[in-house]
Amino acid sequence: MLLVWIKFIICAAVIFYAGSKLTRYGDIIAEKSGLSRAWIGVVLLAVITSLPELANAISAVSFARIPDLAVGDLLGACMINMFTLAMLDIVWGLRGRDSVFIGTKRSNIISCLFGVILLLMTAIALSLTRQFYDLSLLGVSLYSFLIFGIYLLAMHALKGYRTGEIVAEKEYEHISRFQTGAYFLASAAAVVAAGCWLPFIGNEIVGAMGWSSTFVAVLFIALATTLPELTVSIAALRLGEAAMSVGNLVGSNLFNVSIIFAADVFFRGGSLFSAVSPNMVYAALSGALLMGIALLALERRILNRLPSLTIIVLYILSLFFLFQMGLLT
Repeated sequence: MLLVWIKFIICAAVIFYAGSKLTRYGDIIAEKSGLSRAWIGVVLLAVITSLPELANAISAVSFARIPDLAVGDLLGACMINMFTLAMLDIVWGLRGRDSVFIGTKRSNIISCLFGVILLLMTAIALSLTRQFYDLSLLGVSLYSFLIFGIYLLAMHALKGYRTGEIVAEKEYEHISRFQTGAYFLASAAAVVAAGCWLPFIGNEIVGAMGWSSTFVAVLFIALATTLPELTVSIAALRLGEAAMSVGNLVGSNLFNVSIIFAADVFFRGGSLFSAVSPNMVYAALSGALLMGIALLALERRILNRLPSLTIIVLYILSLFFLFQMGLLT
C-alpha cells in the first residue's frame, strides 16, 4: 500500500516541477508574441497547464482502459481549480488585498460563463446517455462533438481579447527563441510522460484502498494534474496579475472539458459517456455550481469573501458526497 503512494508522490512531483517550467516558458512565449496578459491566462497558459489532464485522459482510455480515471480527472480538475481560486482569494484577503474577483477582465467573465455551459452540457450528456440512445459518428459520441463545438465557440468569443494591456517591460530578452522552444518541449515531454503514468497509479490506489475510481480520479488524480495551474496562478498573483491568475484557472476548466472529445476519440469501447460511472453526473454538476458562484462574483465584482467561502464549503461537501456515492455503488 505504501509503495503506491510513493509512486503517486513521485509522479505528482514530476508534474509539479516540469509543469512549473512549462508555464515559465509559456510565459516567455507569450511575452515574445506580445499578447495581452488576460488572454494569455485564459487561452495560452490554460492549455499549457492542462497538458497533464490531456496526457492522463488519453492514457486512461487507450492504455489503462479505465475511462472513469479520464473523465473523473477532467471534472475533478474543474472542481479543484475553483477551490484553488477560492483559497487564493482568502489568502489574498489575509494579506490585506482586494478580492481577486474585482481585478479581472471581461474575458475572465466570458470564459467562466462558457465553463458553466460546458459542465452543464457534460452533465446533460451523461444523463441522456443513460436514459436514451447515444448517437455516435465514427465511434465518437455526438455529445463530444457538441462539447468541442462549444469550446471552439468560446475561443472565437475570446479572440477579440488577444491584444491590449500588453506589459511593456521585457523580462526574458536574454533567452533566445530556440532556448525557449527546446526547454518548453523538454518540459512538455516530462509532463506528458508523468500524465501517461498517472492512470496506472490511480488504478493501483483504487485496488489498494478499496475506493471508487470516481472518487480517486476526482480527488487524487485531479490534484496531481492541477499542480501546474496552482503554480502559475500563485505566480501571477504575486506579480499583481489577478486577471491572468483567474484566467488561467477558468480557462483551464474550458480546455479540460473539451478534452472529453479527445478522450472519446481515443476510446475504442463505444461511447465514452456510457462507459463511465453514473456518479460523473454529480461531479459535472458540482463543477458547474462552483463555476457559477465564481461567475456571479466576477460579474458583480463582489468585494467580500463570501463567494470564496461558499466555494470551499461546497467543494468539501461534494467530495464527501462522491465518496459516499462510491461506497453505495
